[in-house]
Amino acid sequence: MEQESIRIIGDAKAYADIDIKKHTTFNRTFQSLGGFCMITAGILVGIAMGFRPDFTVPGSVLLASWYPVHLALLMAFTLSVPGIIGIYSYLKNETSVINQLAYILGIIGAVWSVAIVVIEMFVLPGIAAREEIQMPMMDLMAIGSSLEALKPFFFTAYFVWIAGWVLIGLSLAMSHKLPTYIGVMLIISVLLMSALTMAGFNSGILHIVMGLMLGTTWVLIGNAIRKYDAPF
Repeated sequence: MEQESIRIIGDAKAYADIDIKKHTTFNRTFQSLGGFCMITAGILVGIAMGFRPDFTVPGSVLLASWYPVHLALLMAFTLSVPGIIGIYSYLKNETSVINQLAYILGIIGAVWSVAIVVIEMFVLPGIAAREEIQMPMMDLMAIGSSLEALKPFFFTAYFVWIAGWVLIGLSLAMSHKLPTYIGVMLIISVLLMSALTMAGFNSGILHIVMGLMLGTTWVLIGNAIRKYDAPF
């Protein structure tokens, strides 16, 4: 009887060890995939933000650079979705209200940003090509078309994206697994780039610097979660 009990306990421990190993392997797969996605997304977004045409200039959606820049942004924002999943697989043991809210808003903002880029890339140039008078990008959505109803979605998605990445930066800054400066860099780059955009500075050296700063931060985050430890 005693030997049977020992055997049962031993089997239970063996199954538990197998489950832990499976969970660890599964989690590390998410971290590794998320890390590579964030690194690639960081490189793409850093380059694309530097070459993105000023969308407040009439006819900018018809420029030759509009399509390749938005293709890079589409790939970057798409890759940021598994990237965010990888970040919170990395921070799985640091559960907090901020982390949970950051994950939810981050995922929603990333998915919505993909939808916005798709519209900017494929829909707005077609509308602009049919108009005799060229106008800024946002004005194209007010030409008596159903796209006018999307304006609230554009602005909501933009602010959700900002809030998501600021909270992700706060999560990383509060984490004990990463150097604090990475989270601080993420917060500063997102807020400054957003402030420049809302102030009308959509091109120029400062905008390029902020784009490179955001891209560099994403690369640092990706490198950290890919290796399962701090980058330095």
